[in-house]
Amino acid sequence: MKKKILLLLTLFIANFNYAQNILLDSLVQKNSFPFQNDKNVSFQGKGWDVLLDEIKQSNSVLLGESHFTNEIPYFTNAIINEVKFDNYFLEVDPYSVDIIEKKIKSLSAEKLNSFVKEYSTNFSFLEYEPEFNLFKDLVKRNTKIYGAEQISVFADQMIISTLKETSKNKKVIEIYEQMLHNSKLVASKEGFEKYYLLSEDCLQKIDLLLKLKLSDNERKQIEALKLSREIYNNRNHPLRIQLMKSILLNQMPDWKDKKNLFKFGAVHLPKGETILMKTDIYDIGNLVLNVEEASFRKSLHIMLIGKGEDEEDNTSFKSFLNVQKEEQWYCFDLRPLKKSILQNKLKLDDAYLLRVIKGYDYLIYIPKVTKSKEISIK
Repeated sequence: MKKKILLLLTLFIANFNYAQNILLDSLVQKNSFPFQNDKNVSFQGKGWDVLLDEIKQSNSVLLGESHFTNEIPYFTNAIINEVKFDNYFLEVDPYSVDIIEKKIKSLSAEKLNSFVKEYSTNFSFLEYEPEFNLFKDLVKRNTKIYGAEQISVFADQMIISTLKETSKNKKVIEIYEQMLHNSKLVASKEGFEKYYLLSEDCLQKIDLLLKLKLSDNERKQIEALKLSREIYNNRNHPLRIQLMKSILLNQMPDWKDKKNLFKFGAVHLPKGETILMKTDIYDIGNLVLNVEEASFRKSLHIMLIGKGEDEEDNTSFKSFLNVQKEEQWYCFDLRPLKKSILQNKLKLDDAYLLRVIKGYDYLIYIPKVTKSKEISIK
């Protein structure tokens, strides 16, 4: 008797799972729209038309990406060619963004090339040519650009040298010079020891600087260096997200009620809890959603994935990949899937995919992603 009950239970579960997979496949199929890139740095097709219509109707558009590809900056550039944004937010600290933007605006082509040659390794994601070209294009369009991130372990020399150029305090300038000298010395080492920001000497110099007379701008940046150091050394991801939220809230008077484009890693931009598993953090995507909803406005959350990325992710997205044909891009509307989940019709065992569907409005599938290269110095 027990064996019969166990067999019936096993068959029930198998049939239930099969039915759920069929339902998922059906919903994905019904809400998929293909499109393809053309020769004009743009796209054409039903998926592109659907997406552009949604983007035009939304006040804040959030692109959750995988980093270091050529295709996602191309996709972003195609959007800004069609839709005017007041503000652009990226996953680089605000001080580096400000420095790089000012150099692009003020320097001749020859001097800018020299600056890039000296400091491009300090640029974080902007060290990659497609990202840097996208950034320059946005500067030329007079789009206001904001950074929301901790200071990168690579960025200390550019930031400290800029502070040194503007400081009026001789003692402070001496400390900056010592920091720059020591940073260059440790750069040749291996592992974490090559990052001066993480060293004890850097912490000692920061604490010494904070005891001296600094301008408000200097003090903010030195405090930001110290906080970034703490985040890295303690691997404190929740503190990092707190910092990113704090930056956005401090900048909110400038972007509230404006047309905004956010481009961050996909873990940061869901409406609800992060898709970074084993944590329940609510990231900046949730913050932007709440700010827009409180103003009776709309945010649009778009996640981009591509063939050639994490195989585990591809397993989660099997139903979506089954739709893909040839070299087509695909736009998947996730909202009907979410509705079916909330109505208790569609049940998913894959917790990662569940978070993606609940957190994003659209999923963009790229048929092939290629790795972007660092800036080539002429």
